Amino acid sequence: MALRLASSSLARRLLTNRVGRSYTNLAAVRVVGRSNGVCAAHENGRREEINAATMKRQFNWRFMATSAAQEQEDEDDDDDIDLEVQEANERCSGHVHIKKDNFGQWGVFTSRPYTQGSVVISSNLLPANSNLVNESNPSTTSCSHSIQTNWSTHILMDLPARFLNHSCEPNLSVAKDLNENQSYDFIALRDINKGEEVRFDYETTEYEVGAFEDCACSVDSCRGTIKGFKHNRDVILEKYDETNIAGYLTK
Repeated sequence: MALRLASSSLARRLLTNRVGRSYTNLAAVRVVGRSNGVCAAHENGRREEINAATMKRQFNWRFMATSAAQEQEDEDDDDDIDLEVQEANERCSGHVHIKKDNFGQWGVFTSRPYTQGSVVISSNLLPANSNLVNESNPSTTSCSHSIQTNWSTHILMDLPARFLNHSCEPNLSVAKDLNENQSYDFIALRDINKGEEVRFDYETTEYEVGAFEDCACSVDSCRGTIKGFKHNRDVILEKYDETNIAGYLTK
């Protein structure tokens, strides 16, 4: 949405500049040569009508072009995600797999049983050439896809870890310390059956959540909101062992 609004704003600026320079002059040219008896007020009104009609045509054309470009960009992003999902599913075959749930949202599901304490997913940093990496990875800024590893450090994980959903009653936790890839391992908090969706508690890694707030995990113990460790510190520390919380939050 932000990109689309920004693009529309750019289109309006370009349109204003172009109309002010070219099409006002065109309107003036069209009234040259008319009889001297034509009322000046009528000519001014006609000129304004011509400019308004031209602006409307140009804006509609630019808006359609912008919309088409955005739709194409969205399709390209979907294609990239589909390819990344396919690659991840092949790499993790027999362990976990990514698929869409009944609501059409991506999730990660087990392909075999896991016992409590075992590593279910060991993630890596998303490569710098990925379309999702705008600046650097790690980064000092967060986004809806990132996970926090330190007070001022956020990373983008590869799939399947990046598609792990939140739960207030999760079956996974992060390991306290980062793995050798400078990313997180995800550990089974209990025995997990084959075919279960695996989730972790976002407030065990994020000091403050800004991308969204309402929680839709639907478990009986749902906290209703996801605000971050800063706001639910006591709840998180009571619920989890420190080894299941990002290390920087408990130092």
